[in-house]
Amino acid sequence: MAGNVRIEMYRIVLALVMIYAFLNFKTLLEQANITDILLYALVGFAFVSFWYNHSLQKAIQSTGIYMLETLGAFYLARLYITTPERFFKINIAFVALITLLIGFTLYETFMHHRVLHRWAEQITGNQSLDWRLYTHFYVRFDLMRATSVFAHPILFGTLSAMFFPFAIMLMLRQRTFAYITGVVSLIVSMLMTLSSAPLLSLIFQGITAVLVKFWDTARRLWIGLFFGGLAGALLIEALSDRGFFGILISYLTFNPNTGYFRMLQWQHSMDDIIAHPILGIAHHDWTRPYWKSWLGESIDSFWLLTTLQHGIFASSLLLIACLYTVFHTLNHVHQQCDSVRWMVTAWILSFMSLILIGFTVHYFDKLQPMFFFALGAIAWAANFRQTTTNTATTGTTIVQSPRS
Repeated sequence: MAGNVRIEMYRIVLALVMIYAFLNFKTLLEQANITDILLYALVGFAFVSFWYNHSLQKAIQSTGIYMLETLGAFYLARLYITTPERFFKINIAFVALITLLIGFTLYETFMHHRVLHRWAEQITGNQSLDWRLYTHFYVRFDLMRATSVFAHPILFGTLSAMFFPFAIMLMLRQRTFAYITGVVSLIVSMLMTLSSAPLLSLIFQGITAVLVKFWDTARRLWIGLFFGGLAGALLIEALSDRGFFGILISYLTFNPNTGYFRMLQWQHSMDDIIAHPILGIAHHDWTRPYWKSWLGESIDSFWLLTTLQHGIFASSLLLIACLYTVFHTLNHVHQQCDSVRWMVTAWILSFMSLILIGFTVHYFDKLQPMFFFALGAIAWAANFRQTTTNTATTGTTIVQSPRS
């Protein structure tokens, strides 16, 4: 701890990235697009929100951390992942790490012993996990929900699901033992978390795969379905006593208790959102009935918490930035060559599922910077497409398959 700020290695890395980005601001400005502008506006709203709800000192401190975990992670990806080869290597590295941890994951689940965290506690003297993660609350069907090296099973499951599209598409292209092992390890890791988040991710990834497949030929149909679904959601919101999001949350969680708690979070936090729609409540506690200790303090929704803390405009800016990046990439995916198109498609499936499950899962701890890292990890595709398009007219190719 440095005062009230928790110092961790990943924050040091992100701070160095921000310093590097500042020193190369001119280059970043030349490469900037709508996503960059919206993310800077998001950080600006967060600063004003912290200042309005707390103090200038709190605003500087909290916004600094928030900027590291948003812009820092975003530019780490933007500055490093500049080619499809680097995108390939980053994804392979994460899949390989999860595969190497599979033995510990199975041991943790079946033996009810969080061995990696226990070793870390013995080495550092610090307990990294919430005490409840060692209790029966995180045992289902006589299996302990695996955390691996993360602070919660949801984080581990979501990260595994995040790299699943890349792993499965790579395995379908090259059916080698190593790539098959990677896919199996990801599936086992997701199952061992006993969480609805990774399973929902796979469902959303399947739906998005159909969208990507037929987007270029049936764009009007998909747009029509979107606005039809939006109209249906508004109708449910108006006629149902639980509202659209209440029903959505209830049925998108496989544990009825979890679904009930999340539905209550949506219902009661809406009072604070309606009362503070522009700048939110920042780090103030959200309003709950007299049994607040039973409900708990957490908000298990990334999008709901962003709206609650920093206001409707802040969450809208972030959502627009994410959707713009996805659909801008989707509109040009058919222009990529085959050796690149499958990786761009894998990113679309992965990030679209992150957007969607963010309504039922909060990206806390290390997963928030991973979300923004993923957002910045596809910026290379636009430049690569432009380069290949320009060279195509000269009859020269610069595309190399990751197989080589």
